[in-house]
Amino acid sequence: MPRSRVLTTLLVAVLLTGVATGVSQARPAPLGQDLLVPGQIYSGDFPDPSVLRVGDTFYAYSTTSDGLNVPTLTSANLRTWRAAPATATNPSGDALPRTPVWSAGSALSDGRFVATTWAPSMTRLGPGRYVLAYATQVGGAPGQKMCISVATGSRPLGPFVDTSTGPVVCPTLGAIDPQIIVAPTGRPWLIWKADHHPARLMSTPMNLAATAVLTTPGSNHVLARVRQPWEGSIIENPAMIRFHGRLYLFYSANSYASTRYAIGYLICKNLSGDCRRPLKRPLLATGGDIAGPGGPSPFLDRLGRLRLAYHAWRAGAVGYPTSTDCLGATLGCPQRRLHIATLRAARTGDLVVVARE
Repeated sequence: MPRSRVLTTLLVAVLLTGVATGVSQARPAPLGQDLLVPGQIYSGDFPDPSVLRVGDTFYAYSTTSDGLNVPTLTSANLRTWRAAPATATNPSGDALPRTPVWSAGSALSDGRFVATTWAPSMTRLGPGRYVLAYATQVGGAPGQKMCISVATGSRPLGPFVDTSTGPVVCPTLGAIDPQIIVAPTGRPWLIWKADHHPARLMSTPMNLAATAVLTTPGSNHVLARVRQPWEGSIIENPAMIRFHGRLYLFYSANSYASTRYAIGYLICKNLSGDCRRPLKRPLLATGGDIAGPGGPSPFLDRLGRLRLAYHAWRAGAVGYPTSTDCLGATLGCPQRRLHIATLRAARTGDLVVVARE
């Protein structure tokens, strides 16, 4: 593994911890994070995971880590995960070697252009047609404004290419946490978080290639706002799935670097809204050996069961460190690691957590 990536990890300037403002929470790469060695087993930091099943293989994607724009893992059993293998054209295994020209980043000697990238999600539109949606920092914008872009590729491991000259969605205060879901009509829709105060979860129809949103009047729909006490003033990470004839919208709420962070869900009548919260409490919350679960990503396993990928801190190690002291600690440096839960739907549509790993 190149020494430069180790140094990048240890010398990264840690941003201020996110607070419950409803606007983008700072999500720095942690000090002491594990290296993603192509083809090797990986169980380290993997925030905001998104999981896609293609045949018998599961693919997972996360927020930037270890100097990779889009770290990618593969698994055959949802328990053992390996970093994406190296190829002649993509020796780092980065699913997105270059972010678009409008993103803020820096060029590396290996030809990659690395930037701050958050919460990528993968959608398969058809054979050999994959679309990666993600948020990245806008170059030249005041503050650290994040906006949404998409990249396309022919394989789930990429490499994906983004030739855009501007964001797909970029309101005044920014947008993050995108997911693309395809309607029964074949129309792709973008599910995303608008960085307003308070934040809102949105949906917008896209063109059939899922490379741009439709901009007709009324095309942006509000799916959810903060409504319950446990959510604090933050709601984010929207992700939708159809299961047993219902449309479920999962989300995270509260401050990500705390034990209050948790996962909830809504049941929606359609992609444009009319959603209700079945519970007055989180579906997944701090408990046992995990803390602050978030970044939900629903998918179906090979048996058709509803599974939920999410990240969580280890109990007692919450919030990214501000020094290297954690390297010698018993629990090591705090990380948001990948977990998989199994869910079941009752006749009413309410979801029950059958197992959490």
